[in-house]
Amino acid sequence: MNQHPVTQRSKKTRQDDSIMATNNSSIVSKRSVERLYYPEPHFYRYFVKKPQRRSPLINRGYWLRMHAVDYVIRRFLDEPTEKPKVVMNLGCGYDPLPFQWLAKDNKSCRNVTFVDIDYPQLMTRKCEVIVQTPELLGKVGQCELASAPSPVLLRSEHYLALGCDLRDLKKLGETLNAELDVSQCMFLLTAEVSVTYMDVRPADDMIAWAAQFNDVRFCLLEQYLPNGIDHPFAQTMMRHFEKLQTPLKSVHHYPRLADQHRRFKNAGWSSVVARSLWDLWSDSDLLTASERVALNSIEPFDEWEDFALFASHYFLLVALHTPSPKTSPGSTYIGEDHMIWKEDTEAARASPGNDNSTAGWTLQYHQNLTKLGSRRYGAAFPMQEGVVGHHGGLGMQSRLSTTNVYALEDPDTSTTLVPPLTMSKRMCHTITAFANSDCLVVGGRTSPDCALADCWLFRSGIWKRIEDLPTPLYRHCASPVTMDDGTEAVLIYGGRTNNGITISEWLLWRDSLGWVKLECMGKAVRPRFGAALTPVTARAGLLIGGMSEEGVIHHEIFNWAIDLSGDCNSVVVENKTQEFEDNNTIGHAVYRFGGGLEWCPAGLLLIGGLSNKMLLQNEQDILGLMPANRDVDLQRFENVQPFRILPDHQSSVHPLMLGHSAISAKGTLAILGGGAVCFSFGTFWNEGAWTLERNSDALTPSWHLIQEQTISPWPDLQAPCTPESIRNSDHQIGSTTAPATIQMTNLATQGGFGRIVNASLPVVIENVELGRCTKLWSLGYLKAVIGADRSVIVHEALDQNMNFQEKNFNYVTKPFGTFIDDISAGAKQYLRSLASEQPADKPAAFATDYPEIANDFKLPPELDMADKTAHSSVLRISGPVTMWLHYDVMANVLCQIHGTKKLILYPPADVLHLEVPPGASSSAINVFGPTSSSALGNTHPQQAILHPGDILFIPPLWLHAACPTEGTSIAVNVFFRNLHSGYAAGRDVYGNRDLQAYEKGRHDIKKMAKAFDRLPSDMSQFYLERLAEELKGMARSNN
Repeated sequence: MNQHPVTQRSKKTRQDDSIMATNNSSIVSKRSVERLYYPEPHFYRYFVKKPQRRSPLINRGYWLRMHAVDYVIRRFLDEPTEKPKVVMNLGCGYDPLPFQWLAKDNKSCRNVTFVDIDYPQLMTRKCEVIVQTPELLGKVGQCELASAPSPVLLRSEHYLALGCDLRDLKKLGETLNAELDVSQCMFLLTAEVSVTYMDVRPADDMIAWAAQFNDVRFCLLEQYLPNGIDHPFAQTMMRHFEKLQTPLKSVHHYPRLADQHRRFKNAGWSSVVARSLWDLWSDSDLLTASERVALNSIEPFDEWEDFALFASHYFLLVALHTPSPKTSPGSTYIGEDHMIWKEDTEAARASPGNDNSTAGWTLQYHQNLTKLGSRRYGAAFPMQEGVVGHHGGLGMQSRLSTTNVYALEDPDTSTTLVPPLTMSKRMCHTITAFANSDCLVVGGRTSPDCALADCWLFRSGIWKRIEDLPTPLYRHCASPVTMDDGTEAVLIYGGRTNNGITISEWLLWRDSLGWVKLECMGKAVRPRFGAALTPVTARAGLLIGGMSEEGVIHHEIFNWAIDLSGDCNSVVVENKTQEFEDNNTIGHAVYRFGGGLEWCPAGLLLIGGLSNKMLLQNEQDILGLMPANRDVDLQRFENVQPFRILPDHQSSVHPLMLGHSAISAKGTLAILGGGAVCFSFGTFWNEGAWTLERNSDALTPSWHLIQEQTISPWPDLQAPCTPESIRNSDHQIGSTTAPATIQMTNLATQGGFGRIVNASLPVVIENVELGRCTKLWSLGYLKAVIGADRSVIVHEALDQNMNFQEKNFNYVTKPFGTFIDDISAGAKQYLRSLASEQPADKPAAFATDYPEIANDFKLPPELDMADKTAHSSVLRISGPVTMWLHYDVMANVLCQIHGTKKLILYPPADVLHLEVPPGASSSAINVFGPTSSSALGNTHPQQAILHPGDILFIPPLWLHAACPTEGTSIAVNVFFRNLHSGYAAGRDVYGNRDLQAYEKGRHDIKKMAKAFDRLPSDMSQFYLERLAEELKGMARSNN
């Protein structure tokens, strides 16, 4: 009989301990926010000994929580009154709120007492930190330590620390009456995610008890369930707190804002306003546009869907009970509670009983048997009849470059070609489909501050990189269009750039012209990203929603039409928001961020995404905007009805329509991937595929994942060429595989060279007009014009095959005339020109270094991009010697002027077989002669013979060696930057310093290895080899 109370008390004590433990995690996150977002002085630092930087999502979420509570406190402190003010923090934990306000606004706090209340044991520890920390103690003034058993643990003029259980209202009331003149004070009670851990009845009692104060405001911030307990975020959140043994108790009884409103009204509060944090985020009273934009400069951020989910599941409530019988909307501090009633209205509007237009359509679930389908922010595209691909995106561990292949049945996919691995990992990109399963991949990003500009075209069974975007972009929107001549093109609009700037440009890609900027005619469209774009006719369509740079969803819908008839290419845009709203009653649900527009047999559907201020109801995730017949009036927007969605019985939860991809294929609409990071509670993944299908279909085939596909970065290097295809192949490669002949081409446009560079494969451009140099430059001409007496530094070789590793040559300074005479007589010498001034510090610049012959040479205008981004330009004059095998980090073009030259090139993947030492960029292997190296049998050599007027494009990291085929050779070599960033910082005279990430990585590897120095050698080897395997795995996954 005596055991039962003890058991109950132990259970209660364990739960109280778990609740107090939530404080430890919370303050670490708030300390992370404080370090990044708040100016000094900082006060969380005294309660967090080991700070940790949280993710941008966690930082921004906690920042919004902290800012919302601070906003209410500011409004309270600014409210005019003669009464003493009291700010009571209920369940305060280690929150340093009193010290923050006394530090930043001591004037407003002169007549304020801050009261911290929490469990006695927690408050005891907090007070110990305060009295031991001068920076804290100095803010509250002279303190008096109270002795047990008094709940008052610390007392000063502006601060009270109370160790009291909030369930013991009698003791709490007595303590406050003893310390304060309660009837004469004006109170603000704050509770940030604390009341929800209490049992519902004691929590309700506490709320009713607080309403008995004469002049009081209550600020409550905690979780709620706007879409019910079955919403994926809600389920993830609830499981998280149950696992911590701190279940959220209030949400079951008061799941919606209207429920919380009634809760406080029933408790005696005269005025109540409750708004979600997502609603408040876009309220200019709480946050101005400039304040929202300023957050982006603190740390790169693009987790908008995750942030909106978090903010939509937290609310801020302000309740009033004052002596004044009337209260104005402003006296509640956070506006009006219109969203409570809108919440109920939207739920009723979307309910099945009020929507007959969706009869006959359901959302069917098709389960994946593996986790391979888990990816967010990828892009779907048709591959062949009944087969679709889902490319890129964010996987369970990192960004992806692979492609998931889905099929309705079991087709032959042996000939299916997915995007190549040379296409870097990316997310938030677009893939626009053409006829015959052709498509165009555009942009995307790696990190939020690293947008991508590369574009890839799949046509006639071949993937090839084409012209880059003028500006790197992600979160842009794209639409196929058909031109008058029947050719297909792609229109893109908006997006974000590398520096986080949101743009408002319209770009049109055509195969013959590349990217062209369209002038916007009519009313300008404000910059946005994450909008939805679709065609309705061949060259006209709709633009809906999108997000502004300050993070607010635009409530706008536009018509657009491409006009190429005038002097300039343009897009005519009309704002049709008013016409749309006059004819439809959907409300906020049509204006979205991250949603997609897709035509399918049901018509034009708006699928998923976020809406402003509140979450979409489940039944609003997919809206039908137009009937399947596209002959509609874009001026009126009639017949817009929400589709009712009925997940089939196999799906335990509704899919989370965020980060997904939708594609219409074979009479169905497939929805692939998607999910979200549910704040700090876990990640929810959509697994399997969903399909919008007609109920009348007797037997519907299911979409299922058949494989995850990749193709080699250099697929065309795997098949060797025949010896007959090789010119002058009298050398021995050390391999039974003869080198393939490098592709040869002619240039027609500047864009043509851009495609060559982007393809990152070597190409010989034949018969280029390089100026009069190809006719004038003989050895005698150069000697006469440059001057025989000019001093030059040359490589004087001891052997025909120069070897940088063995240094079988000397650097010799001699007159230019002597050098010319020597190589004319067969001397093994080589000139690689240096800068005429400060050659140890500056890269060579041909026009400056050799002004006497500069006008003889010119790059053709088609190579303008190489000229504009040039790092250096080098004059090369070679006698009968071989340049060693090496790679350059920068792209370069080798322009052959006089004589002929043979080059052998190897793709970057072959570096592991070519004996290049760590940290070096050259090999000792002589690829032009007999070699004992067996590794060459695993390589993929390519060969080129350059004649005067030929240009060889050498991509970055392609290893190459060169030698004249007869006598002497003269060439000009132009190195240029083809990356936007990533090159090594500091001096790089020869343009061959490895990328900054590699240099740093080698330094880090040395530090890692040194960490094992004190271990036994066998243990050290064990762990270092494991780390090496991890690096190999990362290298493979990066492909």
